[in-house]
Amino acid sequence: MNLNEHEAQSNIERENHAILVYGHSKTGKTWLVGTAAQIPEVKRIVWVDVENGSATLSHMGLTTEEKAKIILIKIPDTREVPRAIETVLKMLSSKDGVTICYKHGKIDCKEPPCINPITKKSTGTFFRLQDMTHEELLVIDTGSQLGDSALALATIGKDISYKPTFDDFGEAKKYLHSIFSVLQAAVFTNPVVISHMIAIEEEYNGIKRDKFYPMVGSRAFSQVVASYFGTVVLTETRLGKHIAGSSSTYKADYVTGSRLNIKLEGKEPTMKEILITGGVLKEIGK
Repeated sequence: MNLNEHEAQSNIERENHAILVYGHSKTGKTWLVGTAAQIPEVKRIVWVDVENGSATLSHMGLTTEEKAKIILIKIPDTREVPRAIETVLKMLSSKDGVTICYKHGKIDCKEPPCINPITKKSTGTFFRLQDMTHEELLVIDTGSQLGDSALALATIGKDISYKPTFDDFGEAKKYLHSIFSVLQAAVFTNPVVISHMIAIEEEYNGIKRDKFYPMVGSRAFSQVVASYFGTVVLTETRLGKHIAGSSSTYKADYVTGSRLNIKLEGKEPTMKEILITGGVLKEIGK
């Protein structure tokens, strides 16, 4: 291999990579993604928590140094106040960056105690996607709640008994596509999305059976959301242990696969298998 070929291969190995981790509740999704903090090559993790799932990070044995890598942005989200979709949309679209308040997860919040009484400017965590690097991760926990938030924004002001229309789902899809197309491009850093699972009945050769997809937004969007990612991981529990699969042949009725040919089957699942063994990040000293 000549020098130019070596440089080309090196660039391929160092491309940013979008990762989706999904599964039933309590199957180790957050724990798996949290192991990224234990990788020396990962310098920082911006963790956007819209479902209060980050509590797992405090109980998985991370060292003080590893915990310090995680910048936690908590965004309370409800049907009445769909803050998650609003904040994440602005986070990923702003060229100048945004300041997200600690209490409400709101951008440029003017509510007490989120405004400096002297400068009259909002306080909180500053985020600018363009400042992120290849050695960092942007985690969204969870895409499922983000999907719920998108529909809530599309139907905001409607009574709780209101049934969303085709146009409402179309509006929610527009919000989600705006977000996931940015994550798919992975221009500045490595995006990771955690989501729950949805079973959708499909027909094959006249036989109906359930196929399982990452749950993000409507059923229709859930069926295509995996296409936005380079690696899709399914987490499960078996015999009291967390396991995971990522090859396209892992399970016939579950969506998995990796453009980097990453295979978590038969191993204790950690982000090192994806980021280092998979060639997303270059291992220190090699």
